[in-house]
Amino acid sequence: MSRNLHARLTDELIHATPAPAKGEVRLWDVDFKAFLVRIWPSGRRSFCVRYRRSRAPEIYTIGTFGSPWTTEAARKKATEVFFQYADSEMPARERKSGQTMTVTELCERYFAEGPLTKIGKRQSSWRLDIANLTRHVQPLLGKRVAADLKRMEVAAMLRDITNGATAGDIRTIKQGVARVRGGAAAAERVLTSFRAMLNWAVAQDYLADNPARGLRLPKPPMKERFLTDEEARRLLTLLDAGVRSWTLNPQHACLIRLLLLTGARKAELMNLRWEEIDLQRRRLVLPPERSKAGRHSGYRRIPLSGVAIKLLAEIPRGKSEFVFPADRSGLKPMTGIQKVWDHIRREANLGEMRLHDLRHSFASFAIANGENIVHIASVLGHTSTRMTERYLHLRDDDVVALADRTAQRILSGSTRARDVHLRRKIP
Repeated sequence: MSRNLHARLTDELIHATPAPAKGEVRLWDVDFKAFLVRIWPSGRRSFCVRYRRSRAPEIYTIGTFGSPWTTEAARKKATEVFFQYADSEMPARERKSGQTMTVTELCERYFAEGPLTKIGKRQSSWRLDIANLTRHVQPLLGKRVAADLKRMEVAAMLRDITNGATAGDIRTIKQGVARVRGGAAAAERVLTSFRAMLNWAVAQDYLADNPARGLRLPKPPMKERFLTDEEARRLLTLLDAGVRSWTLNPQHACLIRLLLLTGARKAELMNLRWEEIDLQRRRLVLPPERSKAGRHSGYRRIPLSGVAIKLLAEIPRGKSEFVFPADRSGLKPMTGIQKVWDHIRREANLGEMRLHDLRHSFASFAIANGENIVHIASVLGHTSTRMTERYLHLRDDDVVALADRTAQRILSGSTRARDVHLRRKIP
């Protein structure tokens, strides 16, 4: 289901037009009536041109709104495409078959049509796919014909991403600059997104086979970083001092405390809405689309300790639906917490600890406290304990304490044996 609007297309208008909750919005240019922008629930905005061959109208996707496609650049391209394909002998259905479709064109088709066929996929997953494919795949393989891709080419692309070939700063319309980093973890994410797109293309009869099928990358070593008792005290003390001295936004401090005290994911709290807080039952209740495993487990329920409830109760409730709004308008949730965290972890001397490690630390403290791992998995939102066991390890101070206790036991046993031996020698 689509909604049609007509206006003089500009960058400002396209950026300001909100994404629909479902279906799509089509913005048609009043000057060049075949030129349009399609806006999807994911926030994706694609420039297109419509032309008619015989009786059937066909739509050609030019590219995504943003760098490099501004409205004027897309308008120029739309004019070229309109006159090129309106009288061309090559029908659009031949391009649709994938015989001449480039990887970039396949990506655009996937972004536009994929949400209609993969209904259960979360919007955050689509945003991740879009970032992976546009920032890594398209620069390396974008001009290649998708149907001609070989397995070795995909493997070479992953090797280049691992080596940092696609790293750099990319100008964006919303955030300003996106800092793209390569490495083994980035290559793993790109492979997941690229394989999913090619599987979709095979299912839609755009491609005959998936050249990325069966490719595997070495798993990067897991980062085991948990707060010690002393580090946790140091962090919480620093947050309190920052709020008292007005050098730290109280909202930022509250968010970081809650990440540590609930084990929630960053996005779950940054996008938290007031309606999702159930103080009577002492929990947060997130709908399936807001949870990583929501498609399988349904609503995610995060229990709240007394301290967490007090923190939430002290937050002033304004007109915004978000608990942590981005600004006074309250129209969007908080963003930009990473810069704040980088400053805090340096001040607290926490090394390279990530915000996500606060979630790991919550689980680590729970295990050190002797809690049931099944209960911990439930709090973290894992569908089974296997995921919980995979990254929950004993903290360094726990391991050292274990070594000390074992050594004392060994030495005490040796001392007792020596005393018995000496007593036997005494007449």
